[in-house]
Amino acid sequence: MTMRWLIVSLSSKKADLEGIKNLVYSHGAEVCEFNIDSEYSLDFFKAVADCEYCVWLDKTMPFSRSASAETAYSVGYLIGKDVPFFCVCDTPDKKVHLSSDNCQFFSSATQLEKILSEKFPEFLEREKQKHARQALLEAGIPFNPDSFAFHIAADNKDECNLFIDAGIDVNSLDAAGTPMLCVAARHNRKLMIEKLLDLGADINAVSKDRGYSPVMDAVWKSNAEIVEYLVKKGANLSYISRDGQPVLVLAVGTGNEQICRMLVDNGADPSVCDSMGMSALAYAKLFKKTALIPLFEAYTK
Repeated sequence: MTMRWLIVSLSSKKADLEGIKNLVYSHGAEVCEFNIDSEYSLDFFKAVADCEYCVWLDKTMPFSRSASAETAYSVGYLIGKDVPFFCVCDTPDKKVHLSSDNCQFFSSATQLEKILSEKFPEFLEREKQKHARQALLEAGIPFNPDSFAFHIAADNKDECNLFIDAGIDVNSLDAAGTPMLCVAARHNRKLMIEKLLDLGADINAVSKDRGYSPVMDAVWKSNAEIVEYLVKKGANLSYISRDGQPVLVLAVGTGNEQICRMLVDNGADPSVCDSMGMSALAYAKLFKKTALIPLFEAYTK
């Protein structure tokens, strides 16, 4: 994952280069340096076509009347290609308006060096995303939520990491309207749940198919470890699913006493009724869940 930088300057600007070059090299980037006092070469134009970032140090604006045709062409090509372009010149023209947000002009190399120091984390993230997307492309894996969901379900950790590195939206939904966190809960992928939450996934996202939240999916799968983790992370235990089921009623249906105790201990209300007018306590009595009845009665409001 090596960034390719092109640094272009006049001999008179050589002293300004050292700090910038050291900064770029310190991040493991590849640097191609050209002096433009002399005639432009074919190697120079190849470097322009190949670079991913460009620093240009000149006396005047690259688009001024005094600029050579080669300069205007090269800079126009870089900006058109949306290559981040940073130009230091003696009198940067504040009236110049360009369509690319990646094009910036500075009056000193020191000023540019400061900006580059601040932007390098952004550059590194951009490179990571680009290379991860390329790796997915080369593996024949589409970069979309359905594909990500498939690899979560299959517990393909390397592929999932590529999706994350490539910048997939962790709150995206698959074609059925299932949030990635629900996909992970339905397939008992605790490590992926942890990673998705760390990356900002909505712990209370609701699926469009069942109308379950991630914690409800974990309860439905009777996975006490994941339920405990989501509860500790602040999952909403008062949500009613689309078919009218409170999370505790769902837990009674699975018969997992450990999960039932965990839920009531953390605020789930045994008296809340489902769409049939039955509460978790009522179901415990109906199905003779003798261990749950006194537990629910103690928490009934």
